Amino acid sequence: MTEQTNYDVVIVGAGIAGGLAAYKLAQAGKRVLVLDGGPGVPPNRGAYMEKFYLSMAKTPESPYPDDPNDPRPVVLDIGSWQARPPTGYLVQNGPLPFSSTYERVGGGTTWHWMGTSLRHLPNDFHIQTTYGHGVDWPYGYDDLQDWYCRAEWEIGIAADVDHQQYHGLKFWNPDDPTRQQPYSYPMPEILQAYQDQVIERRLGNITLEGQQVTVSPTPQARNSIPFDDRRVCAGNTNCIPICPIQAKYDASIHVGKAQNAGAEVWFKTVVYSLDVDTQTGLISGVNYKQYEDPAGPVTQTGTVTGNIYIMAAHAIETPKILLNSATNELPGGVANSSGQVGQNLMDHPTQLSWALMPEPVWPYRGPLSTSGVESLRDGDFRKEHAPFRMEIGNEGWNWAMNDPWGSVNSLVAGGEFGATLRSTLNGLFIRQFRFGSLVEQMPLSTNRIVPSKEYTDNLGIPRPEITYDLDPYTRAGYAAARKVAAQLFAQMGATDFTSPNMSSASLFFYEDEPYILNGAGHVMGTYRMGNDRTQAVCDANQQSFDHANLFLLGSGVFPSVGTANPTLTIAATTLKAVDNIIKSVLK
Repeated sequence: MTEQTNYDVVIVGAGIAGGLAAYKLAQAGKRVLVLDGGPGVPPNRGAYMEKFYLSMAKTPESPYPDDPNDPRPVVLDIGSWQARPPTGYLVQNGPLPFSSTYERVGGGTTWHWMGTSLRHLPNDFHIQTTYGHGVDWPYGYDDLQDWYCRAEWEIGIAADVDHQQYHGLKFWNPDDPTRQQPYSYPMPEILQAYQDQVIERRLGNITLEGQQVTVSPTPQARNSIPFDDRRVCAGNTNCIPICPIQAKYDASIHVGKAQNAGAEVWFKTVVYSLDVDTQTGLISGVNYKQYEDPAGPVTQTGTVTGNIYIMAAHAIETPKILLNSATNELPGGVANSSGQVGQNLMDHPTQLSWALMPEPVWPYRGPLSTSGVESLRDGDFRKEHAPFRMEIGNEGWNWAMNDPWGSVNSLVAGGEFGATLRSTLNGLFIRQFRFGSLVEQMPLSTNRIVPSKEYTDNLGIPRPEITYDLDPYTRAGYAAARKVAAQLFAQMGATDFTSPNMSSASLFFYEDEPYILNGAGHVMGTYRMGNDRTQAVCDANQQSFDHANLFLLGSGVFPSVGTANPTLTIAATTLKAVDNIIKSVLK
C-alpha cells in the first residue's frame, strides 16, 4: 500500500466532466491528479479503428478495449440480461433491462457519442412547478445560459442561433452583463442531409399535440470548418461508434489539454472507495487498485490524498464508489445522508419508428443525424405524458433493423438472388429513414444502482447491480411518440414498417400495446443536486451536503432529464461548478 499527497484536487474519472475540470483547474495553477480505470488515450486511433473494422457486430462498444480489469456494459449483453450468473458487467434485476452502455477508457463515453449538443429548455428546469411531474432543478435556464455558451466554445459546436430559438430558448453573449449583445456558435451549422430537406418539404403544415411540427438543424460537436487543430467532418457516417478523423469532439481532447497544463493523469487506476475523517466529516483519501496487464493481477494498491475531491466517474460508477465506501460510522456510504445516492437512475428511452419514403432520400451518408423534430419537446401536453424529441437518422434502418445486412439476409433467405436481389435492395436502401424519439423519463427511487453483494469484477470490486423500470407517465410518452411518428409518416406518404419484435428481451406493454425499449446511452440522475439536503446529494454548486471538500460532476447530478442529449449540459454544469471551486473554495 502506497500513499501519494500534495494535490490541490483529486479527480476520479477522465471523461468529459473530469477532463474539463482537470483542464480548468490546471489552467488556474492548481495541482491536479486524475485517476481513471481504463487504458490511456492512444497516440492515434488506428488500433481502435482496426478493432472496429474487424468486429462482426458494429456496436457502440466494438472499437474499444475489452479490459477484464476495467469492464463495461455492452449492447450484446442486453439479450441475456436476466441470466444468472450475469453474462455481462451489469447485474440486472429488472423489471426491464437497463439498455444503455458506457466506456471506461481515457476520454470516456464521448468516444462513441453522436455529438448532438442541444441545450435543456427553460421549462425543463422546473417541470414539477410547471407541469406537476418530476423534480425541479435548484436553478433555471438563465443561470446556466452563460455556461452553455462557454461549453459550446470549449467543445466546438456547429450551429446557427437563428435555428435554435424555440420553446423559450434565449441566447446572449456571456461576457455582456446587459444580455443585449448577440451570441454566435463557434462554427457554422453542419449542412442538413438531403433526406431532412425531403422530410421538411413533405411534412408541410401539420400541427400535433398543439404544436406546429418543424424540422430543425441539430447543434453538433463536429467541425464544419477547421477548429481547435482538428479536421472538418468528412461524412463517414460512423460517429457512433467512432469518428476516424476526430472531426467529432471527444473528451480525450480535454484530457490532453489538462496534461499539457500540468495535470497528472494515472490510467489503469481503478478507484473503489473513499475515506472519511470521522471528526471533520471531510474526505481524507481515495483508495485505488492499479494494474499493468488488462487481465493481469493488481500491481499496486494505494490511497491518494488532496484538499478537494471531485467524483466524475459516470452516473453508474460514481454512486457505486460512494456506496461501496460504507463504514460503521457511515453505513449508507459516502455523501448519502439523504439516501438518494444510487437512486433515480434515468435514461432517454428511445422509441424507434421506421418507414420507406415514396421517393429516394439517399441515407447512409454524412453524420448519423443532422436534424430533428424539436417541436414536441415542450407544451401543455407535458401535464399528461412525457415529451420527446424526434431525431432523424441518416443511417437508414441500421439501428431499427440491422440494415443493410438485415434486409440482405432476409431477402436471400426468402429466395432472392442475382439481379432481382440487387434491384430490390437498390429500391429499398435509397428510401429508408427512421425517427428515434428520445422520451423524458421521470426519476423513481426504485430505479437504482447499488454495489452487488454477490458478484465482483476481476479486481474483486463489486459490480453495479441495477433495478430499472418505466413509470406510467414515461410509458405514455413512449406511446405518444410512436403515434406521432405514424401520423408524420402518413402526412409524408411514407410506408410505416415499425413493428415490435415480440421475442425481444426488451419488450414491454402500455395499455396492452407492445413496445421495444431502446436505450439512448444517456445515464443520469443517480446523485442529484437540489436545495433540500434531505432530497438531494449535492447543492447547486455540486458540493456534497455531507462532505465540504467533495464535489460531484456529470449527468448523475441531473434532478430531471428533459429531452436534450445530456453531454452539453454535463459540460456546462461542470464549468459552472469548477468556476465556483476556483473562486470560492481554492482561493
